[in-house]
Amino acid sequence: MPYVWPGCYPPSMSKMTERRKQRNEYRSWKKGYYHLSTDGWKEGCLFHTPAQYAYGMILIGLLVLKYSLKIYSFSLMPNHIHIVLCTTGSTCVDAFDYLRKKINERLVKDGYPPLPPDYGFNLAPITTEKQMRNNIIYVDRNVLEKQICVPGGYPWSSCYLQFGQVDGLLGGERAGSMSKRHLRELTGSHEEIPADWLFHPQMGLLPSCFVDSSMFYKLFRTPKEYMTHLVKDYEAFVEVANLLNETPEYSKDEADDLVQKLLRESFSGRRLNSLTNDEKGRLAVLLSRNYQMSTDQIADVLKLPQYLINQFLNAKDYGKKKR
Repeated sequence: MPYVWPGCYPPSMSKMTERRKQRNEYRSWKKGYYHLSTDGWKEGCLFHTPAQYAYGMILIGLLVLKYSLKIYSFSLMPNHIHIVLCTTGSTCVDAFDYLRKKINERLVKDGYPPLPPDYGFNLAPITTEKQMRNNIIYVDRNVLEKQICVPGGYPWSSCYLQFGQVDGLLGGERAGSMSKRHLRELTGSHEEIPADWLFHPQMGLLPSCFVDSSMFYKLFRTPKEYMTHLVKDYEAFVEVANLLNETPEYSKDEADDLVQKLLRESFSGRRLNSLTNDEKGRLAVLLSRNYQMSTDQIADVLKLPQYLINQFLNAKDYGKKKR
């Protein structure tokens, strides 16, 4: 019998059929820019140990060699992966299948539960420079959103490359100095590894070897401009989350900042405690509709009971379900 992770059930036929239709649709997409986001595995992790993350870094680099694609940004999160890349939709499907197979093999080898049978991914086209900027910000912001660390301090992504000064200090062993047998053992692949690629003993393949940073520096001219977008561009964050079928998450400070932003834009800069309950209701609708803030967080930030927020959001005159 196949292994079933506790609390999980075999995927329904309808879900598997929907996955197949989605994959066929992706295969019809022409060469372009895409954001590939794998499923968030709620019951398990793709990466449990630093060694597994380091192997994940190697796998991302191998995608560039195996499929002749370009990677502009990526992040390995504990239970999902983000990659901004350029290739065809069909190649995106093949690249995901390769990642899934290799990660699954490593999980089983290390004694961890395998990926669910229906583990899949979402593919979102990127058609403008603004969208590319938003998607790169979204990927880099992921570790900040999940409260893991600051983006530039996360080793399992391309984020620390940008406007950073530590990459050249990391060092590592060049592929050209390794035997072919050692490289095969290290990568699990027979691909011809470029001689100048660097393998770090703890971090795996360094992203400077395979990430194309030219797009990033075309979109962000200064570190301050980049950091401003990273921290303040909530609209971009929500836009990309919607495309990837993900739910935005906000810290308390971010929620407070969004309230102040809306007070300036829609309530002439008035203070929150000066608003009537009806005005707070309209503010609640803006937070929910424009930024998809959760009902309980809206209640907390507006200092109102949650049942009252629910009434506001369903009001016929200005609620989200306005008729």
